[in-house]
Amino acid sequence: MMHFADALEVSGFNDRMDYLEELQVKNRAIELFFSDNRLGVKLMPVIPSPLSEGYRTTTKRRARVTHTGFSFGVDEPLLTEPMEHHIIYSFIEQKLRSVPYRPLSEALNWVVIRGSYTNRVVIFNVRELNGSIVRKLKQMAEHLQKIETSVSAAHVYVAKSSDYYLEMERPADSLSFKQLFGPKELSLRLDGFSLKYPVTGFSQINESQVPNMLSAASDMAQLDSATRLIDLYCGYGLFSFGIGDKASEVMGVEWTGESIDCAKRSASYLKRNASFTAGRIDSKFIEKLPKANGDEVILLDPPRKGTLPGVIAAVAKRHPKRVVHIFCGTDEIPRSVEEWRKGGYEMKRVQPLDMFPHVRHMETLILFEPRNRV
Repeated sequence: MMHFADALEVSGFNDRMDYLEELQVKNRAIELFFSDNRLGVKLMPVIPSPLSEGYRTTTKRRARVTHTGFSFGVDEPLLTEPMEHHIIYSFIEQKLRSVPYRPLSEALNWVVIRGSYTNRVVIFNVRELNGSIVRKLKQMAEHLQKIETSVSAAHVYVAKSSDYYLEMERPADSLSFKQLFGPKELSLRLDGFSLKYPVTGFSQINESQVPNMLSAASDMAQLDSATRLIDLYCGYGLFSFGIGDKASEVMGVEWTGESIDCAKRSASYLKRNASFTAGRIDSKFIEKLPKANGDEVILLDPPRKGTLPGVIAAVAKRHPKRVVHIFCGTDEIPRSVEEWRKGGYEMKRVQPLDMFPHVRHMETLILFEPRNRV
């Protein structure tokens, strides 16, 4: 099995190349990947990102304390990150290099910036909290509210591990998350409305590509007033609300967490016929979902590592009219395609989407339909 990284290497990928050339390389790479893995379907051209640089709305810096002092280890703005993020990191780094901020610099795992292209939230990921660290965090928060680059909120996230993670398996300790100032939720503006999601919840890091992704998913799903949409791994409801208005009803499913609560509030606020259920998305959970009276379209947008064993087979047993499976991890595609084939489904359309310019990853939407559909 050829990995997508190998296909990119063979095709001549370089993360500093001109973006038009990069798109050509990524088109060659995804075609080579599908051909080598004998996936046997014609691909649509890669949808380019509206922003090829400075597109990331989530960035992070690992804290480093050495004998020479504090540093994030990044001196120049990164190609994929907005200049505003670099300005904020530089400001924080300057403060953390000073002696009074030593307790905070030594307690830091990461500094994370999340939000949109106009509003930014700073998250300080620390190993511990004590009186001295809290005082310095409050002082830092006061400074962040005064800098020219807009920071709408700041929070503290306590994790003993140095690995940064978002919502999944967040410690239950009430002290694990502390608000310094500003709202605890972020907002994504779509066509005519906004969706709220928690600062620790997952959202696409390339906001400029979200409309293209929703449009591609809508074209594949072909929802109508006689169809129910089941949105698996729905998060805060991006697809449920982004394309679900054409369906008779929407059922969103996500692991337990704050994102599902945001989805429920959005459904109430937007007055949508949508319900949201929290639970571990495995085969048993899929089997227990209520059947639809009419046709069912199922959309899956799992994490990069893919679905749990048995999930695809369980979805296939529901006999949905169409399935839109979104892959963040390209290497998961061959295994999943084989599982869909065993369940009686075949690929009808493949739409690669460049969610990550200058990075060795690809987002891919695949439409599956029953093999013997008349």
